[in-house]
Amino acid sequence: MESALSLPSHRLALDKPLAAGDILAIFAAARRLQAHAHAGTIGKPLHGKNIALLLGRSPSGETSALHRAALELGARVAEVPFAEPAGVSGRDDIRGLARMLRRMYDAIDCGTLAAVTVRQIEQEAAGVPVYAGLALEDHLVQVLADLMTLCDHRPPSASKASKPSILYLGDPRTKRGRAFLAAARQIGFEVRLGQRLQAASNDATIFVVDATHHPRWALHSPSSMLDEARRSETHRRVMQAVLLDTIERV
Repeated sequence: MESALSLPSHRLALDKPLAAGDILAIFAAARRLQAHAHAGTIGKPLHGKNIALLLGRSPSGETSALHRAALELGARVAEVPFAEPAGVSGRDDIRGLARMLRRMYDAIDCGTLAAVTVRQIEQEAAGVPVYAGLALEDHLVQVLADLMTLCDHRPPSASKASKPSILYLGDPRTKRGRAFLAAARQIGFEVRLGQRLQAASNDATIFVVDATHHPRWALHSPSSMLDEARRSETHRRVMQAVLLDTIERV
């Protein structure tokens, strides 16, 4: 299953907005994966690939969304406990660990590790994709998955000539908020900033994005909250599209 993407950064940082073409290419790849999954033809395109998930906090005992997404593609996934060391000797420890991981794995996800630690691992593991918590709700993948969910739930009655619109509730100055609004505008959404009281009275708004309860956003169509199971599947497919593109290009 070949990837048609060419992502500009393994880390897909919130402060590095993607162009409209990149966003739409990710959506197209995720939809192909979704179609293959529903048809039972997704296969194991990452068979033989090894992915390390670094656990910087006490593990919950649950299999993460990223772990499940990678397993479905045929990858082998190892959850690696990792306590962030401090001081100069700590930096040396990280350097040694990153070099070992580079030899053993085809990709590394740093989960909730500090940004400075992620950057050091990325530098020392050059040539291997390094993700800054691909499954986290504050990652660009979640932003793109939410946006793709809105696109896929556009009412059939909506005119293709009309510009779809979003009423955004919450602080638009957060990193996630800025990334979401920028991506939405990039692919043609009209974005309005408002308050909760406006949501019920603004009939012209197709979607409401409620970002007031961080980190779990709520997405609403004009009639109801959008299906959580569908949102989760879309998130998984976007993660898989990123995994396939970044790992297959190495």
